[in-house]
Amino acid sequence: MRIFIPLLALSAACRPPEAPDTIEEMMVYGFTHQADDEEHILALADKLIPFMEAHEAELAEGYEVSSLTTEDLAAAEVSADAVDGVVGAAVGMFYSVDLDAVAFGLSYPAQDEIFESYVEFERTQESPRDCFLAQTCPTHDSLSEVHASLGLGIEMWNEFSQSLRWVESEEHGTLLVVRVLGPTPVQFNIDFLQVHQQYSFSFVYQAPDGAASRVQAIWVDGEVVDADMPESTALNLGISTMVNSAEDLDAWLVAREDSP
Repeated sequence: MRIFIPLLALSAACRPPEAPDTIEEMMVYGFTHQADDEEHILALADKLIPFMEAHEAELAEGYEVSSLTTEDLAAAEVSADAVDGVVGAAVGMFYSVDLDAVAFGLSYPAQDEIFESYVEFERTQESPRDCFLAQTCPTHDSLSEVHASLGLGIEMWNEFSQSLRWVESEEHGTLLVVRVLGPTPVQFNIDFLQVHQQYSFSFVYQAPDGAASRVQAIWVDGEVVDADMPESTALNLGISTMVNSAEDLDAWLVAREDSP
């Protein structure tokens, strides 16, 4: 008996992690485990890739996903409170280029050359990029400042960190997981819209046809102040930005491949 109990505990401790079954919870799971043991990402891939393949049309329209809690932020080493939960949505993005190209674009230092909404962009800190693109470094981490025009005369200034990570899967090939942390308030040129914090998580894999498929979730803690607008305005702006950014990135990468 004294031998059996420790062995049972050891067996439970070594049991592979299991990801959630729903897209609403899968994206939070990915966000919290992006930098953890790769077994978590492999478990996520086993659930998320079949979902992406079966729900491509629905993902292109977008899903509401579970809110981030203070505990979720702490798991990502963010010291911020999610008073009522940070609300989120996920969108599917299906590229014309392969996974390596997407990694090149997301890690590219002059992001204002890619994204039409970026007025100014500066990467203030960055880990080595060349070895990341060669997949001899598993991660690429950066801290950036951006000034963007969101349309309708709305401009924003923001600082965020980004971490890209390669994970190898025997079943699904090379995977790319991306986490963006923006725990500080976004500055706007308008008074009625406030964003206190925002975050995102992306899961990218290469489909059998050779093109990259990506699902990205964004979470926004925002509010509309003294204006006759829905409280979801900040999140909707984020969703629109995700879709437009995916189109900009794809077009830029295709043009880069086609250039002599």
